[in-house]
Amino acid sequence: MTPPEEPSTGSPAARELLGRLLGDRAAEFTADVVPGVGGPDWFEVDAGSGRVALRGSSGVAVASALRWYLRTACRTQITWDAPVPRLPDRLPRTGTAARTTSPYLHRYHFNVCTFGYTTAFWDWARWERHIDWMALHGVTTPLAMTGMEAAWQRALLRAGLDDETARRFLGGPAHLPWNWLASLDGWGGPLPQSWIDGHADLGRRILDRERVLGMRPVLQGFSGHVPRELIADRCARSTTLPWWDFEVGVLDPRDPLFEEFGTALLAEQTRLFGTDHHYAADPFIETTPPVTDPADIARVAQAVHGVMTAVDDQATWVLQAWPFSYRSDYWTAERTRAFLDAIPDDRMLILDLWAEHRPVWRDTDGYRGKPWVWCMLHSLGGRPGLYGKLDEVATGPAEACGDARGGSLSGVGASMEAFGGDPVLYELLADVAWQGGVKDVRAWLESWTEARYGRRTTGLLRAWELLHGTVYAADGPGPPGSVIVCRPTVEGDLRPELPVHLAAPASPTVPPGLAEAWTLLVDEATHADSAGPLGRDLCDVTAQVLTHVACDQQRRAADAALARDADRFEAAATELLATIEDLDELLATRPEYRLDSWLADARSWASTLAEAELYEANARRILTIWGHARSELHDYSGRHWAGLVRSFYLPRWRRWYEHIVGALATGSPYRAEEFEASLIDWEERWTAIRSGTPPPGPDAAGPTLDVVRTLMPRYRASRG
Repeated sequence: MTPPEEPSTGSPAARELLGRLLGDRAAEFTADVVPGVGGPDWFEVDAGSGRVALRGSSGVAVASALRWYLRTACRTQITWDAPVPRLPDRLPRTGTAARTTSPYLHRYHFNVCTFGYTTAFWDWARWERHIDWMALHGVTTPLAMTGMEAAWQRALLRAGLDDETARRFLGGPAHLPWNWLASLDGWGGPLPQSWIDGHADLGRRILDRERVLGMRPVLQGFSGHVPRELIADRCARSTTLPWWDFEVGVLDPRDPLFEEFGTALLAEQTRLFGTDHHYAADPFIETTPPVTDPADIARVAQAVHGVMTAVDDQATWVLQAWPFSYRSDYWTAERTRAFLDAIPDDRMLILDLWAEHRPVWRDTDGYRGKPWVWCMLHSLGGRPGLYGKLDEVATGPAEACGDARGGSLSGVGASMEAFGGDPVLYELLADVAWQGGVKDVRAWLESWTEARYGRRTTGLLRAWELLHGTVYAADGPGPPGSVIVCRPTVEGDLRPELPVHLAAPASPTVPPGLAEAWTLLVDEATHADSAGPLGRDLCDVTAQVLTHVACDQQRRAADAALARDADRFEAAATELLATIEDLDELLATRPEYRLDSWLADARSWASTLAEAELYEANARRILTIWGHARSELHDYSGRHWAGLVRSFYLPRWRRWYEHIVGALATGSPYRAEEFEASLIDWEERWTAIRSGTPPPGPDAAGPTLDVVRTLMPRYRASRG
């Protein structure tokens, strides 16, 4: 083992992490941090005689050492869907391993949107589990947005707004991230005081834990978004920026209120939460800047960073590069250069947010030499379906680092809008974060499969080889679009439009590789596997098969309706409704896929009945309508969740069926506007929860394997 640069010290935080993850077996390990060394992060493992010694440059590094030992020596792992590792009775004695050193200063985690689509209603117990997961997976630079509304409230009150106006501006809890992104405000609120106070406490607890493990969280910056009441009171220069169906007021950076309010906000934030000198700010995340001259766009950059440095002379601006791609028609080379060059290189960190699919670093001259992070976006809104680009994740960062334009690469990260699916991608990314890359993905998958299932068989390895070649080698931006989560229509070709940013609809034929992997997983599974990772994967693959089948059924039903063939329509549409019911039954076997858990988490934060109804309405709307009744964002965050499928998507498709059957029976036109208005009215009633409304829980379901074996004969003929 490489001698430590300084004497190691027992780390209470790392030891406590081992206790949470390993229980009584933690006594068989030691956890030591070598403090104050500087330089790249490293870890090492000594599994010789005595206890297994885990050592590293931080608590995160020690946790990563544990993950490495579990995977390589014990053939097990800790993932978010399998939090308890399978340890052998006697820990393997593998001797002393060579030191592992990460080539990346930053291992980033989160997206601003994640705090709405996934973590919106988490309590401390759930956060604690995820922070441990982050440490195991080497995260050093997590985005930290929980509780920031408390700083905003204080700053708004100091600026002269009354409390009701301030809390109305903040909006509802599930939509807070888009307030931080200067995309909307005042939606779904006003935010109750008990929420603000409770989340300020939670935010501090999260930050304390992240910091004691050696992470350097990214807090919020200021990009000019303020209440329009404040703009009017101060007669401040401003502009109105549109974002989808919303618009917000944004201060002109030359107006004195920009610096005044921005510094007040960050000063309050620092008083409440401290600082690690990283600040996230995105002045034009999905909007077009109101200026055209490169000099003016440079002034915006200087103003945003100037607010940070006025409060913290060590401030580094963390910027998402998303606008450079999303609004590439505006962000010409000259404007991009002016914006980036306005900030010193050592005071900006850029996130190439979707590098595995739409990298920006090649088109921006490597961000003009500024440090940047190669990010895997992976999940847009938490939509259903297996999806990922394993080969690109394995090799993309190393290829960027070897390119002359990518030479300032300083990190890798996960910037998913939502998470909980496709754990294989996040396990691979964690290995890339420590090793720089993975050259042989097939060999890596063999090791991963054994660690996931606790055994290595020809059938399981073949199943993952097939999944690697199909769903995990996708070309598009996301999984095949599920027609089930789309709003039905009787307009045009009667096929629903997919939500924004969604990939193409699922093919009406199940891909042969997916079908074969499905059969192999079912053949390999035992009843003991149902509750574990193999049961989860069985559920996911079966749901993917049903997604393709539903697409075929809906197309056949639509074609029959257009031909005014009532018999063919009823046959295909009835099949579609049955498939949707089967999907809900399948999902009900998995704790990860339950709407009632999401709603219960939302209501758990309430101190009054009115608050409970507000939080549940927020939780329902973000997954379905999203915003206004006719919002273009409807179904953006649609999910295959038990209870949601049965109580929301299935009734929508039944209404579609009944509307068309009625029109066919009477010889009437389909009347698209009438149907849409009726459907939207029903959606609004579903989201507007009132006291006494029972939660849409799933029906009782048996073990996953039993349900899959029941479903398989029904859909075998639909396989390619």
